[in-house]
Amino acid sequence: MDMKYCSKCKRVFFTDNERCECGKKFRKKYDNDSPVALIADNGEKREAIAECLFKADIPYSITETSGYSASIGRIGRDALFTIPLVFLKKGLDALEKAGLAEKPEWYDKLDLPDDPQWEEMPEGKRIVVKIVSILAFLVMIYLCVAGVDLIAAYVMDLFK
Repeated sequence: MDMKYCSKCKRVFFTDNERCECGKKFRKKYDNDSPVALIADNGEKREAIAECLFKADIPYSITETSGYSASIGRIGRDALFTIPLVFLKKGLDALEKAGLAEKPEWYDKLDLPDDPQWEEMPEGKRIVVKIVSILAFLVMIYLCVAGVDLIAAYVMDLFK
């Protein structure tokens, strides 16, 4: 049974189903940098989990999953820790070693390297990506404004 990845849930599955529990189809292609949910926390162990992942040299991000109220602010401290797929096995090992979680039953089915490497995007490439993103955003704004102007001119010509 092959590993399947849901890009919506950010979870891996070992099942014969074509769809995830959330209803989305599993992705046929995914790369080792795809974000995958490692552990969810309700705020009790957040600092311990972050410290554990930092010590194990595992890149991670924290997504707040608790609700928000305009009158109260953030409701709860629920969070989801996501890591790159290639680090899933190493992350599960680190959490078990720290006593923060147990390995899932599908752990042995993971076909991932035991010692993955992570490389940050080079500074030059990061600058190029930022510049191209800004230019693409400006072009999109121009096209929206120009499109609205054309539509307004067309509507005005109809009423002349």
